Amino acid sequence: MFPQLRRTLLAGLLATLAITAPVIAQEPASATDSDKSSWMDASHDRVVRTADDLANWADDFFGNPQSDLESAAASRIRLRPEFSWDEQDDTDWKLRASGRLRLPKVNERLSLVFFSNEDDIDQGFYDPALASAGESTVGLQLNTPEEKHSRVDIIAGAKSGPKGKLATRYRYQAPFWERNRARFSEELFWIGGDGFGVLKRLDLDHKWKPDTLIRWANKAEYSEESNGVEWNSRLAWIRKIDEKSAVRAFGFIRGDTDPDLLKSRGFGAAYRRNFMREWLYWEIEPRYAWRKNKPHKERDGVASIRFRIEILFSSE
Repeated sequence: MFPQLRRTLLAGLLATLAITAPVIAQEPASATDSDKSSWMDASHDRVVRTADDLANWADDFFGNPQSDLESAAASRIRLRPEFSWDEQDDTDWKLRASGRLRLPKVNERLSLVFFSNEDDIDQGFYDPALASAGESTVGLQLNTPEEKHSRVDIIAGAKSGPKGKLATRYRYQAPFWERNRARFSEELFWIGGDGFGVLKRLDLDHKWKPDTLIRWANKAEYSEESNGVEWNSRLAWIRKIDEKSAVRAFGFIRGDTDPDLLKSRGFGAAYRRNFMREWLYWEIEPRYAWRKNKPHKERDGVASIRFRIEILFSSE
């Protein structure tokens, strides 16, 4: 059942790419002198812009590290004291930091970046069962000139161990079909002692209501050290309550292809609120997952909860 589910999801992902690629690659139609056409164009642009604005607000409010690394701000740093409880791993306290410091006196396109393993992709793929959690990367990021929908980043630095790391990341992001946005990224990397690898990610956003976003996030990673292709898929409902609070509910699955194993599936929710100061947040996230780390093991139902305070330092 589960291998079939994985194949169905991957097939759906490829089909979505095939369908949306020609749509998002189309150039805007030339404007006409017709008042009706002008009105329709203006309405379409307004819907597309607000859909993109809602997705950007969700990324910024929930602290999407990938969004931070691409921010136009001179610098952005997030400091996160975090408490977590897990039925399998008991309690844990962590202090995480991620962010980007621009270095304009060296080069306008050069930044110092730092992030943990889970920040490397997205907080949306956080999993208490990940054995590699706690590893971090510090490096220099060079941004090449940004095109209308795409950009390329080059990162050279060190991964905890310490191990050297070189990576280049390509990102394409564009709206399609009025209320939707597609975001695709591909990263080629080399880590000293571990070898080469590739990381692909596709996010599809749909503006369901003026304050509600549906996001389907997918990632797949293959390297010389990975268990075949390590993949994740997550479907989330994100609701903006007001300017200071938001909630999200989600379901997720995670697995490997060598051996072919669905390692985790489950659901959860998170509530996040800005309080006292515009740069201070708190967040609580309970979840429940069915985990299986070995093919011959029984699948265990595991409850977990995470509580964090976040302090945002930004030059915006």
